[in-house]
Amino acid sequence: MKLTLRAFYLFMMGAFVVSCGGNSIEVDNDADENDVNVVDEDLADVPVHTQIGGKMFSIPSPIQMVNMIKDNISTFNEELITNPENVANFTTEFKRAINMGIYGADLGYATIYENNTKAVSYLSSIEKLSDELGIAGAFDQELLERFIDNGNNQDSMLVIMSEGYREGDRFLKDNEEHDVATLILTGGWIEAMYFAAVSYEDTKDQDIANRIGEQKTALGTIIELLEDYNTEEMYTDLINDLKELEAEFEKIEFNYTYVEPVHNVKEHETTIKSKSSVKIEGGVLESIIEKVKNIRNGLIG
Repeated sequence: MKLTLRAFYLFMMGAFVVSCGGNSIEVDNDADENDVNVVDEDLADVPVHTQIGGKMFSIPSPIQMVNMIKDNISTFNEELITNPENVANFTTEFKRAINMGIYGADLGYATIYENNTKAVSYLSSIEKLSDELGIAGAFDQELLERFIDNGNNQDSMLVIMSEGYREGDRFLKDNEEHDVATLILTGGWIEAMYFAAVSYEDTKDQDIANRIGEQKTALGTIIELLEDYNTEEMYTDLINDLKELEAEFEKIEFNYTYVEPVHNVKEHETTIKSKSSVKIEGGVLESIIEKVKNIRNGLIG
């Protein structure tokens, strides 16, 4: 199987959205300009930063959401992810880009659960979507082989995904593919939320409920981005659906406790100690979950 370099990089953008959350990074303006590493003690892994259309995202590691789900649900659930064979049904740029993000999240799920056969199927479908979107490029066999060979090693996967993400981010910016980047980001975020929604219904785990609630900031930014690139009003229905979802998020109570960051000048590292908490009433959470499921199922058909 072949995978174009740019297709692989674009998958990485989708995969990184698996845990795009509301845990914002608070950086002390008085910090030394050489403090290049930021560690958030409220997250399991060091976050990655990206920017689309002038809007900044603080994105935890690509495996955090699925890892949290796997802690509560040990078995792979094929019904939770989409059918990679549906790629032939996506005939518009909107559907192709959105589902590229969805497939990226599904690929992350299959990989963390060590289902490499399913993972390779998603890689193939992502390649097809990248070709149809006109964003395919040179083939990088080495990067693909590293990904497949390290499919059962989460630490190695994180390194490879980080490399791919940064190159994909650079490619999309250099080529001003901000609309495509936004749709990929949105698709991955929606699929990650779907994972969390279904997993919460199965487990009633409070950590998953908290992670769902923390998505308010990310959702608001996604809506703004979609509105910015909705020049031909192709995204209007999705924007309206997401605004209805946002209205439910407004009912969530957020608490944030600021703690002074700790700067290690020698190691060029800033440690974030601030904490956030989420309070969600049962009826609100049920409504959010239902809306997420309806939005996602409407996009994959």
